[in-house]
Amino acid sequence: MKIGFIGTGRIAEACVRGLAGKGHDIYITERSGPISKHLASIIPEVQVLSVQQVVDMSETVCLALTQSVAEQILENVVFRKNQSVVSFMLGVNIARLHQMCAPAVDICITIPLPMIATGSCPLPVFPNSSALYKMYGNTNKVIILDSESALAPHFAATALVSTILSQLAVARAWLGEKTGSTTKAEAYLLSLMDGTFACLPKDGNGRISEALGSLATEGGLNAQLRKHMSEAGVEEALDGGLNILGTRLNI
Repeated sequence: MKIGFIGTGRIAEACVRGLAGKGHDIYITERSGPISKHLASIIPEVQVLSVQQVVDMSETVCLALTQSVAEQILENVVFRKNQSVVSFMLGVNIARLHQMCAPAVDICITIPLPMIATGSCPLPVFPNSSALYKMYGNTNKVIILDSESALAPHFAATALVSTILSQLAVARAWLGEKTGSTTKAEAYLLSLMDGTFACLPKDGNGRISEALGSLATEGGLNAQLRKHMSEAGVEEALDGGLNILGTRLNI
């Protein structure tokens, strides 16, 4: 595929890395010069071009801009009807994207995260996009949403990553103190979580509840710690925090 990126921030960089070595021609804009130059220096298939040149050369154009600058940068850019557009900009809705990228009609919005550089990144998308599948479907989970309004709640859910990591940091400190090695404690905890999540099918058929049920043996360590956390209000705090994010995102 011939794939272009308008905008080269952290997420775009990760997306480009996730495509490297897979036979694609990749075009990126000069915006964020140091990142663009670095990617071109380490990935042979990457070329740095102007915004219009990126669009002219690409079959699929990925919009990795902030909402605040998108209107200005795309104002005079000419797209083609047979192009696909994949937007990472949640603040710009589908209707507006169709206006900004006309006459292109194959347009979707998705939410890539930094782990897309190595694969295993969930990609909620609306509407369905064959272009997104072709780019990332082999190594990442593409989740087709039922409506555009479902995108923002999925964006809010990405905040769970730091919340879970902060709890792992507490566990690392405790295990490191008890064993004398925070290095081995961290290696163990990350492997523990990686193994736990890796064995859960990602089909959405109640696997979280199944896993919790398998770890609920009365009198067991898992059940005891979970009961303590629940009584301490952790679950209520998480629900409340997600609702605060929902208010911020107008969900």
